[in-house]
Amino acid sequence: LCILASWNSITTRVKEYMVAFLVLETLMLGAFCALDFVLFYIFFEGVLIPMFLIIGVWGGPRREYSAFKFFLYTLAGSVLLLVAILVLYSEAGTTSIVELSSNPVAVSLQRWLWLAFFASFAVKVPMWPVHTWLPDAHVEAPTAGSVILAGVLLKMGTYGFMKLGFPLFPDATLAFTPAIMFLAVVSIVYGACVALVQTDIKKIIAYSSISHL
Repeated sequence: LCILASWNSITTRVKEYMVAFLVLETLMLGAFCALDFVLFYIFFEGVLIPMFLIIGVWGGPRREYSAFKFFLYTLAGSVLLLVAILVLYSEAGTTSIVELSSNPVAVSLQRWLWLAFFASFAVKVPMWPVHTWLPDAHVEAPTAGSVILAGVLLKMGTYGFMKLGFPLFPDATLAFTPAIMFLAVVSIVYGACVALVQTDIKKIIAYSSISHL
């Protein structure tokens, strides 16, 4: 559907555009299929590169600003995820998601690791207050880029929470549940209210995505 939506709107560097989309598709599939933390991290971060190019090369008038904002926000959050993965490896001696899920981490470590995971996934979702990159990226991305952002990329953050953050650190998840509920309710109400006053359909989709996710 995204390629069909690009059929008439993308007229420059069409070959490079298609390559970027195929690479993006491959990396997204890799992130959802990975059963090893290092592989997951490579795919999870690798998605930034083709999306950065899709926004930055084929986007709207403020595409450079939006592309760099998207890239830097997500990268900053993911540095903490990398540190958490290294700590997990030093503690457990493995980066296998399956093995780590069956051997809970020490309670004393769980909270710090949970916060590191949370920082990365909350930016990707994006959850209030680290959501400001999304409206810019949505508006400046070509239509197909906006569709991929709303339809798949944001769900990688939710997937990270559900598949990795919550099962690996159950005690920390219970402890931080009130904070998550508070941030979630703020995101729902804020996203919906801001979406109501927008006049640009891409911004409406961006803020409604924040609310939905």
